[in-house]
Amino acid sequence: MADLGKKYCVNCLADVTNLRLRCTDCPDIELCPECFSAGAEIGNHRRWHGYQQVDGGRFSLWGPEAEGGWTSREEQSLLDAIEQYGFGNWEDMAAHVGATRTPQEVMEHYVTMYIHGNLGKACIPDSIPNRVTDHTCPTGGPLSPSLTTPLPPLEISLAEQQQLGYMPLRDDYEIEYDQDAEKLISGLSVNYNDEDVEIEMKRAHVDIYVRKLRERQRRKNIARDYNLVPAFLGRDKKEKEKPGAPGVVCCPGGVGGAGAGGTIGSGSTTAAGSGPVSSSPKRKITKEEKEQRLRLRGLCQFMAHREFEDFFENMHRERVLRAKVRELQRFRRIGITRLEESTEYESARHKREKRKENKSVIISKRGSAGSGMLVSGMGLGGGAAGGGGLAGGLGIGGGNKEEGKDGEFATIENLTGFELLSDREKVLCSSLNLSPARYLTVKTLIIKDHLQKRQGIPAKSRLPSYLDKVLKKRILIFLTESGWISRDTS
Repeated sequence: MADLGKKYCVNCLADVTNLRLRCTDCPDIELCPECFSAGAEIGNHRRWHGYQQVDGGRFSLWGPEAEGGWTSREEQSLLDAIEQYGFGNWEDMAAHVGATRTPQEVMEHYVTMYIHGNLGKACIPDSIPNRVTDHTCPTGGPLSPSLTTPLPPLEISLAEQQQLGYMPLRDDYEIEYDQDAEKLISGLSVNYNDEDVEIEMKRAHVDIYVRKLRERQRRKNIARDYNLVPAFLGRDKKEKEKPGAPGVVCCPGGVGGAGAGGTIGSGSTTAAGSGPVSSSPKRKITKEEKEQRLRLRGLCQFMAHREFEDFFENMHRERVLRAKVRELQRFRRIGITRLEESTEYESARHKREKRKENKSVIISKRGSAGSGMLVSGMGLGGGAAGGGGLAGGLGIGGGNKEEGKDGEFATIENLTGFELLSDREKVLCSSLNLSPARYLTVKTLIIKDHLQKRQGIPAKSRLPSYLDKVLKKRILIFLTESGWISRDTS
């Protein structure tokens, strides 16, 4: 006779007293988990009918071979406890499961079955996208020691610390940039009955305060990078040593308040007014570059000190290259195509300029010694006593004729058209500082106009712009004395 207290599967007649699945559509249909999983159908029962789990809570989810003999009710209580108390609160979880389980047993069972077991391997992926990352690693993360470690305090004496109001242990000043920034958040408090507008307003105040702190720290970094504090202290000492020198005005905490607006010059500077002391440069800084540094001092708040110096070094290198390019273009216009030829040309040009300077010195001395010589020698009948025609008019006597040939011709002997000139024309071009090519052009135009006037043809003056009245008069006198044009026409 069958035991009335037991329940059996209607399909395989297995004992399902501890766990069975009852159909909600068909009466008296109860199946074991194996038959239910296989989709058994008996009579009017179909596998898609609704079902209800019926158990006594005494069966094991992990089989009889699992350690500890945890029943289904204990497993359900464990999952409720992990959801309610969170992972790690094993004492509260053990009390929720029952007095028969200790916290150590609860921890070992959960870790073994739900994390390292088959269920954990199937449900927990190998790579979790939202896994917490350790940012405190020393590899340059956002919270690495290289970024979170505070800078060392300034190496200044106790008297200098009191002068600046500097607190070395905190790396702060008694008067910071925007000293009243803390008032934005000093009276803030979050209440549970705050409306959304009030909460957003308080968040805006906190954001403004954070921005002010960042600006304060940025100014400190600029002051430290450009050495504004040592520069100010050093200049302050020098100004005190000078008698009657004007004092340097600097408020306490001026580095924190005015570091970003400092002037970046090339000499000694102050923290409050004119910027850092640049490291001793290898080259001499010109006055133009000093003025340019003064105009571009606003870039210091966006560039580090090394970047600022490299910026001006690159600009200097650009100016040097541009000057070299212009020099090479000038050589090309002259007709020089090799660097060896340019060296020879520059050497010869330097010699010519040196001779010209010596000549101008000699002429100035002669002019001061005998200022009336030019007037007395301008007569038309001077003859040999006056040095001969134009030579007398130019203040060149007969005794100095050979000397003029040797010294004065050297300035124009390498120019185009020199070989086409007579000795007297060479003297004229040398004294007038006129190139042979230009002289020949002017001579041709004057003689052509003279011939047209003699033939009765009206001629317009087409003399070049570089020929002024004095040069024109002296050339006309020379051409008249030389017989190229008649005296009446000139």
